Amino acid sequence: MRIVLDSNVLISAYVFPGGNPEAAYRLVLGGAVELVTSRPLLAEFGRVLESKFGWEPSKSEEVVRQVARLAALAEPGERLAIVAEDPADDRVLEAALAGSAHYIVSADRHLLDLRSFRGIRIITATAFLELWAKPAAGSCHPPAGRSEELD
Repeated sequence: MRIVLDSNVLISAYVFPGGNPEAAYRLVLGGAVELVTSRPLLAEFGRVLESKFGWEPSKSEEVVRQVARLAALAEPGERLAIVAEDPADDRVLEAALAGSAHYIVSADRHLLDLRSFRGIRIITATAFLELWAKPAAGSCHPPAGRSEELD
């Protein structure tokens, strides 16, 4: 399963650990799901860590490199103009589309209001974890015979 974690989810995982965004990121760390990202999303992640949270550039660059090592780097070929209220949100859609993601996990209201985009579901970290935990057919839980712990 391939997911895009929006920058706001990654930021919450790093800056405010212990919540559902961190739990979703831990699924990536544990190899349970495959993270998809793009250069524009990584750049935004690092920029926000520095500008809004006062991280030193060396620290934010280290974290961005860690996320980049874990992720499949999508190269969007299509420039979208879907979210008129916040065109930067289109970069998330572009990465998900180019990376064949199944889910976009976000806390961004503009993206969440879309609910889905070209078959890619857009949900919160809480909703993603709830789907992950469901043992019903069609949910996004781990394949049979495989259990994942979040430590």
